[in-house]
Amino acid sequence: MNYISGEDLETSSQNFASLLYVLGYEKQVFENLKIDDIVNLIRDTYVYKHSAIEDSAAQAYIKKQNIVLTRAVRRTWFNVQFALHEASAND
Repeated sequence: MNYISGEDLETSSQNFASLLYVLGYEKQVFENLKIDDIVNLIRDTYVYKHSAIEDSAAQAYIKKQNIVLTRAVRRTWFNVQFALHEASAND
């Protein structure tokens, strides 16, 4: 049974590339990136203080950006990997 189409892979890849551009990566490095490198860049860029006594609006914003970007990157990376796996399994 074929659950993944070429369009799914294309859409997932485009979504992933969009996130990489937002994070400042150039297209030339896309193929050599690892998910851990991307997540570490997010953590290094959007640093927030864990359990800070002062929970300022700025810290809340930075924390939310960190969480949203990390989730989006992991989800789209998984979608690309799943589509690649299914495409190779169907060949």
